[in-house]
Amino acid sequence: MQDVERIKVNVADLKPGMYVAELDRPWLGTPFLFQGFPITSAEEMAQLQEYCRYVYVDAAQSVGWVPEQRQLHRMDNYLLLDNPDSDEVQADSSPRFTTQRVNLEARSVPAPKQETHAFLTVLERARESYTSTHNYIAQVMSDIRLGRAIDPAGAKEVVNTLVDSIMANESALVWLTMLKHRDEYTSQHSINVCIMSLLFGRHLGLAEYELRELGHGALLHDIGKMKVPLEILNKTTKLTPAEAEALKQHAVYGYEMLKGNPQISEASLDIIRSHHERVDGSGYPRGLMGDEIARYAMIVSVVDVYDAITSERVYHMGISPHEALNLMYGWSPSSFMRDLIESFIQCLGIYPIGSIVELDSGEVGVVMTMNLSHRLRPIITLVLDANKKPYPTRKLLNLAHYDRGDYSVNIRRILKSDAYDIDIRSLVLSGATDEAVPGH
Repeated sequence: MQDVERIKVNVADLKPGMYVAELDRPWLGTPFLFQGFPITSAEEMAQLQEYCRYVYVDAAQSVGWVPEQRQLHRMDNYLLLDNPDSDEVQADSSPRFTTQRVNLEARSVPAPKQETHAFLTVLERARESYTSTHNYIAQVMSDIRLGRAIDPAGAKEVVNTLVDSIMANESALVWLTMLKHRDEYTSQHSINVCIMSLLFGRHLGLAEYELRELGHGALLHDIGKMKVPLEILNKTTKLTPAEAEALKQHAVYGYEMLKGNPQISEASLDIIRSHHERVDGSGYPRGLMGDEIARYAMIVSVVDVYDAITSERVYHMGISPHEALNLMYGWSPSSFMRDLIESFIQCLGIYPIGSIVELDSGEVGVVMTMNLSHRLRPIITLVLDANKKPYPTRKLLNLAHYDRGDYSVNIRRILKSDAYDIDIRSLVLSGATDEAVPGH
């Protein structure tokens, strides 16, 4: 008998312990953070039954379940993927997307469960870290414009504070990356890329010293733009070929500015030069391909694009985090390694911080935290009531608290970034103080 790996299983027949290797639809449109996972709860089975008609189960990786011998041939609910005698398998056995199993062991240890009031306490400390970082990067950019030398040692101190904050509570700092304003794009983008790179690096299991090195390069990744004429940086129409080439030089400018400085490592320096390289060789400045691009630079390149397309800039409106992840998934593997993009989607979650969501109650809120122990139940700031009228006082709603029996509150859908003219920046600035009861 041939070696059996994957078996097509009707979702009604799923059992705990089965390892779901593939869905019958693109996984990005489902509530599952990763492609390839064991079923561990009734909730996961219910979610699979809601979104799919069938899945492909890897028998070798399943625990406590082995397909019966008779199920290795055609039956109503179980079909071999490579069974040449099955017309149904021949018709629909081709995967709709490339399966890339995520190495779960590489994930960092989840942070402690984030309760509402604890999150607010940590958020205040995170604001201090964010403010000091903003002040530093603004000074650096001013110094470069004025022709002054910069000392990257200051960036190390700032990054060390950010690393400590990320280690204490990831979500607080990431929530502050929603402080986006097109008139401050360059400085805020540098801060956001640093914070998100640290978050992503921690998710990938980088050691603390690696996070500091990654963050150092990420914070300074765009300093070369200060050598690019402002009329090019602030142009609201399409750049001419000459202007586009001038803009591309910022990666080289930044690298040359700090090359040979003992206060910045070669790995951090390479981020500045290589964060626009792409795996298919279409990037710049050196046209590197695949593994020629260093690990840190690849991480920062993903985060750089994500923050850029979710930010409002002088020449385009930002899109929602969910839309951005869909786009970037489509751009891989030509621009980014597919497994790296999938890991990034895992890192941010199905409901990334800053997502505008509608609850099944009709209320609308904005996701404030990633709740790793309840990944489908983040903490959100309620903004609109069921009639889409603004709440006079914004309050927090921890969806993990409303997952019991008849009283369950769920996210119905993710909305676009411009839904109901919600100003996320103002939410970050004003905050919320009390925990809410949904529907009240």
